[in-house]
This record gives sequence, structure tokens and C-alpha cells, in this order.
Amino acid sequence: MAYQSIKDFRIKKYNNQIVMFLGLGIFLTLFFLASSKVLLAKYNYQNKVIGLQQKALTTLNQDIAASNSLKSSYSNFVNKQVNIIGGIASLPNSIKGGDNAKIVLDALPSSYDFPELVTMLQSLLLSQGVTVNSISGTDQSGNTSSSSGVTPMPFQLSVSGSYTQIQNLMNAFESSIRPIDIQQIHLSGSQSNLTLVISAQTYYQPGIKFVINKEQVN
Repeated sequence: MAYQSIKDFRIKKYNNQIVMFLGLGIFLTLFFLASSKVLLAKYNYQNKVIGLQQKALTTLNQDIAASNSLKSSYSNFVNKQVNIIGGIASLPNSIKGGDNAKIVLDALPSSYDFPELVTMLQSLLLSQGVTVNSISGTDQSGNTSSSSGVTPMPFQLSVSGSYTQIQNLMNAFESSIRPIDIQQIHLSGSQSNLTLVISAQTYYQPGIKFVINKEQVN
């Protein structure tokens, strides 16, 4: 009986050890599986971050190259002695004068600057010798439109002058560096004293805003 008891004791001891080792093995297996899942998720996340960083770096290098090319092209465009309308670039106050950048901005400004439009129209009208009766329109200079396309700027004006002066003024409108789309025109008076009333519009194009976007990596 004593021998049997010792044998049973040893069997139970071995069984307990087997159960303990089996439990420890299961625990370690589950631990390693869970750890592997976490590590794999971190590995995939880091790979995604690295991939996006490399993509951003490639885009940045391309943008830098494009910026340098644009800077060189802009310098060549602006520094010409004779501008694109045949004027002298170094004489901005002369007829057709000014560098190409100024001419482009005058042709299509980047904001709804109505006071500047009135100044331009007055200068154009007075250069033709007519009498300016009125210049009117809606001042939307503070309007922050989200439009990115060409936007009209309507205006109305009334001038008086001789037939020749009115004819020269119409020619000046046609050759203006800033596009002027005449929609309605009314003439009254005699050949020596005509009154011209015009409803027209010019245009501006809102500037492009440089926006840096943020991307969240999940």
C-alpha cells in the first residue's frame, strides 16, 4: 500500500507538472501571438508612414525643381527691355510702359479692387480728351469670393466729347491691356458735342492660395 501511495503521489506530481508546463506553454503561445499582432500592426503602420514620407519627399523635390524652373522663366519674362505690348519696360509711367509682370496684373488683377478700376478708367478717359461725367458701379472690394475663375466687374460710365474724341475712346477700349466687354452703349447729342453712356464689365481672377494639407495615418 505504501508503494502504491508513493507511485500515485509521483503520478499526480508529474501530472501537475505536465499541466503547469502545458498551461505555461499556452500562456507563452498566447502572449507571443498577441505580441506578434501588436508588433505586426506597428510594423505596418511604420511602413505606411515611411511610404508616405518618401512620397512627400519626392513631391517636395519635384516642387523645388518646378519652383526653380518657374523662377528662371519668370525672371526671363520680367526682365525683357521691350514688354509684350511693345512698350519700354523701364518706363512704367509711359504709354504701354512697364514690365511684363505689371502688364499682366493690370490686365487681370487678383482682387476686386474697384477704386483701382475707377482710377484706371479715369486715366484712360482723360487720355482721350473727353469730359468724364460719371463712373459708377458696385464696390465689392471686401468680398471674399471663393471662386477661382475669372470674375466680372461691372461698371457704368458717362462721358462727353466730340465725335473724333468718342471714336478715339472706343478704339482705346478695344486696345486696352485690360479686357473691357461693352454690353450696352448709348449716344446722344451733336457731332461736336456727343454724350456717350456705356454699361460694360472688366474682369479679375482671385489669386491661388498655397495650402499645406495634413494627412492622418491610421
